Amino acid sequence: MTVRIVAPCRLHFGLLYVPIVGFDHWPDGRPVRKFGGLGVMIDEPNVLVEIGSRSGGNAHARASAFLQAIATQRPEYRDRIERLSIWAESPAEHTGLGVGTALGMAVARATFTALHLELPYRELAQLVGRGLRSGIGIHGFESGGFLFDEGKLHDCDLPTIRERLTLPANWRIVLLPSQASSTWHGDRERSAFHRHRSVSEVQATTERLHSLAEQVRSALRANDFDAFSQTISEFNRVAGEPFARDQGGTYASAAIGDVIQTVREWGHVGVGQSSWGPTVFAFAENDADAARLCERAKLQFAHLSEPIVTRANDTGATTISSY
Repeated sequence: MTVRIVAPCRLHFGLLYVPIVGFDHWPDGRPVRKFGGLGVMIDEPNVLVEIGSRSGGNAHARASAFLQAIATQRPEYRDRIERLSIWAESPAEHTGLGVGTALGMAVARATFTALHLELPYRELAQLVGRGLRSGIGIHGFESGGFLFDEGKLHDCDLPTIRERLTLPANWRIVLLPSQASSTWHGDRERSAFHRHRSVSEVQATTERLHSLAEQVRSALRANDFDAFSQTISEFNRVAGEPFARDQGGTYASAAIGDVIQTVREWGHVGVGQSSWGPTVFAFAENDADAARLCERAKLQFAHLSEPIVTRANDTGATTISSY
């Protein structure tokens, strides 16, 4: 049996709860939630994983590491897992697209499908160590869509999704990817999350983010492209402000900020940085609008990789089994 998984990547527009260290409750007694955020699953780029009993895997190091981690945690299946071969294809990690989560979830789903076992996606996420902060990728792997991640109260929890909405079918997303991976992961990311911030500033920014999230939700429900574009860009900008001291600005680099500013000057309002970057996103109302933006970006941003036109993924990962 051979199992092939196609898993969507995601865009992350920013945290819903500004990190604060040393506080479990706000001054009014409400519990402090962690992380959360807004994000959308996208059709392209995506992650491909194939697992089976045949030989000839392509030695994808990260996919193989996920497979080994599963075997270690589930020793009752270790012998069967170690007889499986794995093939994987994925974009570069640490580019703001949630590749690590998509890859880990795909390997876990493919592994247990190949063993004729079905595990809930939440359990798959725990086996490959995903969902430590964001819940967009693990829940989006299952369902796709535009997701409002409500975060979690305790570190050991998996994030919960407050609401899932869909983008209109004609809306497009133009990705302007950099050729370099972001350095915002690992210890550097943890340091930014654990830096001291004042309670009053965290409260004020978190309330602003919640207000903007409600505006994003209203615009999506109304299929209002202009309102959605303005509010998602503003949410993205405000979500970056608490990390300005770490990044040297609202965005992860001055180069990213320059690209965002230039695209906005062209009249595209829904522009921002996905996660820690370096991928920049820009919403387009239809195919023609997306094509015009791509052509202009190719001329203006010679240092960037080829623009990608994609759309929201509303189905999550797909599984294809063959014998």
